[in-house]
Amino acid sequence: MLIIDKLLVGGVRFVLDKLVSAVEQELDDDQPLKDRLLQAQMQLELGELSDAEFAQIEAEVMARLREIRERREGPQLGDAGVAVVGIEVEADGIGPAAAGGKKKSQKKVPRRKK
Repeated sequence: MLIIDKLLVGGVRFVLDKLVSAVEQELDDDQPLKDRLLQAQMQLELGELSDAEFAQIEAEVMARLREIRERREGPQLGDAGVAVVGIEVEADGIGPAAAGGKKKSQKKVPRRKK
């Protein structure tokens, strides 16, 4: 009975993992948004949309595209809550660049002969 329970739980887990993957892929797909923006541009050129209607559609699509990009790329410098908190610089023959920094061991790489 324990083996059957493990198989059932494993099967359900597999299905749920596949479902989560499909939902994440759908959320990260920006092609429908790009298609919607292209469609709105064509409708604007044909006179089917006013400038105000197009501007509203464009703003919504661009905001959604930014959300997708942020989810794909993660936090970027300049985003709220993201800051540089330190930097380490290393230069050959000079030693540690930051006060109190530790000098890393240097390995010499042989140069290839031409």
